[in-house]
Amino acid sequence: MAKNDAILVDGIIDQRVDEAFPSSVRSEVFEYFCFEQVLKNYDLSPEEIESGWVDGRDDGGIDGFFTLINGHLFRDPEDFSWPKTNCEITVWILTCKHHDTFQQSPLNSLVASVAELFDLSIDRKELKGSYSRPVLEARASFHAAYRRLAVTRPSVRVRLAYVSRGDIAAVEPNVQARANQIVETIRSLFSSCECQFDFIGAAELIAMYRRAKKFSLELPVCECLSHGESAYVVLARVEEIARFVTDDVGNLRRYLFDSNVRDYLGSTQINDDILISLREAGSLDFWWLNNGVTILVTAATVVGRTIHLENIQIVNGLQTTETIFQFFKSGGVDPVDRSLLVKIIVSTDNIHRDRIIQATNNQNIVEVSGLRATDKVQRDIEEFLDRHGWYYERRKNYFKNFGKPAERFVTPAYLAAGYVSLVLKRPAAATRLRMKFMRQDASYRLVFSDETPIETWLAVTETLKRIDSLLQEIQADRQNRRVRPYWRYPIALIAVARLLGRYSFSVPDLMRLDATRIDTGMVTEILQVVHGEMREPHKRSFGRSPGFIKACCLRAAKDFGIANVEAVHKGGLPTQAIRAATQTDAMTVRCLDAAPFSAAFIDRVDKVLPEQPWKLGVHLDVADSLGCTAKEAHSAIKALIESGRRKSQRDGVVLRPDVEDV
Repeated sequence: MAKNDAILVDGIIDQRVDEAFPSSVRSEVFEYFCFEQVLKNYDLSPEEIESGWVDGRDDGGIDGFFTLINGHLFRDPEDFSWPKTNCEITVWILTCKHHDTFQQSPLNSLVASVAELFDLSIDRKELKGSYSRPVLEARASFHAAYRRLAVTRPSVRVRLAYVSRGDIAAVEPNVQARANQIVETIRSLFSSCECQFDFIGAAELIAMYRRAKKFSLELPVCECLSHGESAYVVLARVEEIARFVTDDVGNLRRYLFDSNVRDYLGSTQINDDILISLREAGSLDFWWLNNGVTILVTAATVVGRTIHLENIQIVNGLQTTETIFQFFKSGGVDPVDRSLLVKIIVSTDNIHRDRIIQATNNQNIVEVSGLRATDKVQRDIEEFLDRHGWYYERRKNYFKNFGKPAERFVTPAYLAAGYVSLVLKRPAAATRLRMKFMRQDASYRLVFSDETPIETWLAVTETLKRIDSLLQEIQADRQNRRVRPYWRYPIALIAVARLLGRYSFSVPDLMRLDATRIDTGMVTEILQVVHGEMREPHKRSFGRSPGFIKACCLRAAKDFGIANVEAVHKGGLPTQAIRAATQTDAMTVRCLDAAPFSAAFIDRVDKVLPEQPWKLGVHLDVADSLGCTAKEAHSAIKALIESGRRKSQRDGVVLRPDVEDV
């Protein structure tokens, strides 16, 4: 049976290799498939899976390194809703090998790595092992989360998994012993830590793969009021609500909340009040004290005391629903059978559904970025790209949940960065763009403008996807290919400019361009330019600094005879609000406004700073050492420079007093 399971796994991998998803390299396709299945309960997007993929040279035996807080992937400390109580930090360490057995050698590497990487008393500079930048960044993320939440006394879970095509019943005793050693090593580093090591073979992978998301569920109700077949208002017991959103293995069905504009906000005043009303066994019913839930479906059928729902999306009430889930998951009970008010709306019209989502979420304070998915321009882009075979994921995992081919997905962040590079001619800003830019109306409207010809988005999509495909073909080494998300935008700009003979090409020029004219030879030559400029200090910044990208464009202009290089902008987007929403270069210290800090904090930063010139990213080391955020370290360094205690610096070079740092 195990052999048959391995054959089934190989069939899935073969199909994905043919589709080049996420690459055409068999071992990488297997790794991605393993991440996807093992982490399925967290409903991660392809970009989120990619963010924890650390495989490559100097990976310490780790292929995947993911930190989750209360089930939500932690990536950016400045853009995360930090919980105040009931915090659970879960770290997943995955080792994936396309073998038909479980071998000891991968675990030999892992046992040495975890002893260092999980010992948070060891400074990054004092690590004895040689670790790649992705591994160090993943460790820094876990460290930042652990330090930030330490005051809440979080529970810590470390889950390790060795995944192969083998049979877990045939794991050799020496391999199991090494796994046990890894678990004991991690437990010894924390006063309280739940650590578990799992072997996952072909049979387990197939079982995970077959565990499909259920969008059609039944909800038992106490009372039901209907308005024809298009709307229902029901009262359902809170315990039944908890069961409704819990999957077969006890996890929250996060995919049911994809259309909710906000993520779970953790321990806010409102959520604390909801929890208190659950814990108190008073005479007041739960729905008297709390807002209800709105569920959007395509069909609803009432049979007795049960309502059957199709294509469920919980569009409002995430805070209430997840608080109820967490209450019962932690062992809570409801002895008085309290109820929750649920509004169920039946609609198959996409425009009407978007209006409902926006209206139900506008009744409370919501960040502007959360409602962007329902904007007309976003719907127009989705509809136009769909006609040409591309799937625009204006809502996370929307098309993934319907089984569309992932290699045809396009996200708002991907498209926005392409627009910034190819239309605004700001490739440095494109490499550092984050979805945070959508929070501010000025930056959002600059990129997603109603005045932009709709064909522009197709041209940007096909150009970027062409570059991705060729980079994947050219770069056989996964460690090099990790640079692709950062390099695709300047490479795309150079390629288009080379075909058109100038950097100052217009939007109509871009729209008329046939992206298939960009070939392997052209991208190979552009990569040679990029690697030629990849020297210190740019190497330390992983090739993302504005100076490095500008240098690449200048070099390409000279080598390939591209005119109007002055059209390429080195800096961020052209308003202060927009610049603040991009991830700034580590040592362009003017990009962030200094926050008011105590003299003692600034002195602490000064003490841990090395002698200048600093390497790019020194603020990350400072944040790691002091347990503060990167932004706080960054702003304190700026204060030191402005006070004259430290010198201005750009791209790893100390500036003379007569040189302006801009």
